[in-house]
Amino acid sequence: MIPRLRGILLLTFWFSAIAIVAPLLIALVVITKNENLIYSPVRMFIRAGLAMVGVKVEVSGLERLAPNQTYIFTPNHQSLIEVPLCVTYLNRNIAYLGKKEVFKYPIFGYGIRLIGVISVDRSNTTAAVESARQATENLRHGKSYVVYPEGTRSPDGRLLPFKKGAFMMAIDAGVPVVPISISGATEIMPKAQIKVFPSTVRITVHDPINTNGYSKENIGELMKLTRETILSALSEEQGTPETAGTTRRANNKTSL
Repeated sequence: MIPRLRGILLLTFWFSAIAIVAPLLIALVVITKNENLIYSPVRMFIRAGLAMVGVKVEVSGLERLAPNQTYIFTPNHQSLIEVPLCVTYLNRNIAYLGKKEVFKYPIFGYGIRLIGVISVDRSNTTAAVESARQATENLRHGKSYVVYPEGTRSPDGRLLPFKKGAFMMAIDAGVPVVPISISGATEIMPKAQIKVFPSTVRITVHDPINTNGYSKENIGELMKLTRETILSALSEEQGTPETAGTTRRANNKTSL
């Protein structure tokens, strides 16, 4: 019961805090065109909420990023909690491609559109392609995006097969791909559960991968390199069933 209470407390705190200040922040951004007026308070609320429920975050590799470079960040996806973590800890005013349902809330939906979040209708292929095109255009104008290459949250924390969308966007916009390994998110907030277990999330930012020389013809190579890089900083339990099995067999041979 306590984990559920922590989950309710965290989400209530985040949504209540944002709901109270959102109208003012949105008005200020519309007037000043300074999106930091949204990002800075939101990051403060996210950090405060995590501290309140005993969640710690360790980040490594930020020094690998160029200050003024636009990127597509491609993390593995375990838990809903990763969305606010990426907004807060990547030191970038990043945006997402979000489910169309989250835009139904008038103030919240308007606010996230202001910072470049793009609505995606996953049930409509034509609309989804148009959403990716809009995000690609924003990339060309300097807006970095987080795009989960798995396309959905993993049910057990293991890395799922990758989809091409994030990589085509990076190639078309001419921006580097940044693989990100996230460990511990499933243990803190399991998929489809409003529960929070105090623990530590580890975010590893890897070296950016230049997309020059990649195209639709060899996109598989870019996807493979990104996947292998993400896996390199994940535990055996977070690997694919195939890689986990291979590691266990190797360990068994060593012990013999």
